[in-house]
Amino acid sequence: MSESVMVIVADLDDAKHGEINVVESPQKAARLVETLLEAGFDQGRIRVFSGGEMDMRVRHRPVVALVTGSEAEASVGTEAEATPEQPVASGTKADTHKQAIDAEMYQRNGQKFSTQFRPA
Repeated sequence: MSESVMVIVADLDDAKHGEINVVESPQKAARLVETLLEAGFDQGRIRVFSGGEMDMRVRHRPVVALVTGSEAEASVGTEAEATPEQPVASGTKADTHKQAIDAEMYQRNGQKFSTQFRPA
């Protein structure tokens, strides 16, 4: 990743907003600043930064929410449907069967889904 030069021109009304120009060399940045000054931009609105781009690492972690039967019914139609949730079992045979089916859904090649994530 090569060093780049950023020339930032702040807005008149709000210094937090403006225009960013990224150029390849300090010489090109100097010519751009000269052009801006000749065009009438105030020197106080112009900032010059040098730096290189950084890599970023994104990690995804599973999110688990344990809910009871009444809470699960109340969450229908909310964002809770977007994440898989498993209700707390009441101990009946039907609940045990449902848990076995759910457990199979969260496995791939004999490995649990949650073990595929490492701690940060």
